Amino acid sequence: MPATILPEPFVTNGHKSVANGHSANDFALSCNTCTNGNKITVHFQDGEFTFHSQWLHDSRCDGPLGAARNAATAISTQPPETLRITHAEIGKNGARDAVEVAWDNGDSSAFPVEWLRVMAPIVALLPHGETAPKPSDMNKGWTLHTLDIPEVSYKDIFADNIQQERMNDLMLTILDHLLLPTSPGLVRVVDLPPPNVEDELNHVNNLNTILLKKIFGSVFMHPARGADKSFNVSSRAVEAEKRKELPNYDTNQVLLPHADHAFYEQPIQVQGWYILEGESENTWVSMPAALETLKEEAPDSYHALCNTPLALGRVSAFYGQSVFQMTVDTAVSMVPGTDVFKRIRWHPNFIGSLLCPYNEYKEARLAQQKFLEIMRRPTHQLKVHLKAGDMFVWDNFRVLHGRERVFSTPRTGVGQTVSEQVVHDKWRSLCIGMLAGVIDEQWFVHLPMQQLRELVRLVRK
Repeated sequence: MPATILPEPFVTNGHKSVANGHSANDFALSCNTCTNGNKITVHFQDGEFTFHSQWLHDSRCDGPLGAARNAATAISTQPPETLRITHAEIGKNGARDAVEVAWDNGDSSAFPVEWLRVMAPIVALLPHGETAPKPSDMNKGWTLHTLDIPEVSYKDIFADNIQQERMNDLMLTILDHLLLPTSPGLVRVVDLPPPNVEDELNHVNNLNTILLKKIFGSVFMHPARGADKSFNVSSRAVEAEKRKELPNYDTNQVLLPHADHAFYEQPIQVQGWYILEGESENTWVSMPAALETLKEEAPDSYHALCNTPLALGRVSAFYGQSVFQMTVDTAVSMVPGTDVFKRIRWHPNFIGSLLCPYNEYKEARLAQQKFLEIMRRPTHQLKVHLKAGDMFVWDNFRVLHGRERVFSTPRTGVGQTVSEQVVHDKWRSLCIGMLAGVIDEQWFVHLPMQQLRELVRLVRK
């Protein structure tokens, strides 16, 4: 296995996270309360952060109700900014350091110092009233000059008698390779067993399905295919015949870089692709890198691409009775409240009209053309000569895939996918499991995923 890819440490006011040099139990040094009790400042080894007293009260996850809310404790029922802190100090909550806070209404909480530190870049103030930087992509994606595709071993994933802790570490490594903003979002699976060609062609007992179910617990439930069945893109006559009503989906033509399920209301997040037979030149593109180039070269086009709704639709005639699928969305989605890229929804074969005002149409269409031109540049488009037995898994939100040419036939590629919710739940459950017995699990309920992953790194370095 390659070395685990961990999230980059938070960088705040020129200092790196304490995970680089201090134990998790000693990096909160002291805290003090302002004179009117509306905020506290916590001094960490790597800097100090100021927290709003009402925010601390709203975010507490301990006490009789834990992270739960009821009619009396819901934020919307509380008078704004009325609670004042009467006491705050560094104490102990079990074996771990905690910031103990008491308010003038009689409530009190013990905030785990690591929890408070990972939340600080989002909500706290720096010294002199500066706002802590919002989360951002510290890595702008990959180009061919920077890409190093991690490899994961099928044999390791299915090893007998492996300890559960070691297996959890392996699974978290794989998810980090796929999902961390600083990771490539693409992995190659090696050490695969020989395929059962008949079963693979019949969409059952696929290596793709077996692998993704092992990692995530389940795969996408297709309304027409049914449970646990893969899909094939094949030049075999029986497969091609099913697609005869889709003349623009010839499996031998160029397939432009795209995200699968772009026309679904909720697209899948992770995809596995296995070459069963034949050879072809397939492509992958890092969306953060392509978008960064677009933003630098054509800011107006970048704005138009991110903000113009478009119609995406597909007729899936080969299921028998046609399935008409369609959604309206912007091509680019950001993490709420930030300019951090979250997801691309892009498939040139299925994009219909741009849904924008008349006087914005030319710029919006130009943005699409410029975007496609960038992602097909030799610097941005990874080309791989795929042969039978090759398998890749990638983040369908951040990495587009396509096909340039077919070298030999019959050629069949076998695909399998995993929905966003399943991916998200698996990543969270792995991280929470690694923190079991260290920090009370109630504190994880309202913790964003990237902060939860950072918390694991702080506690388990």
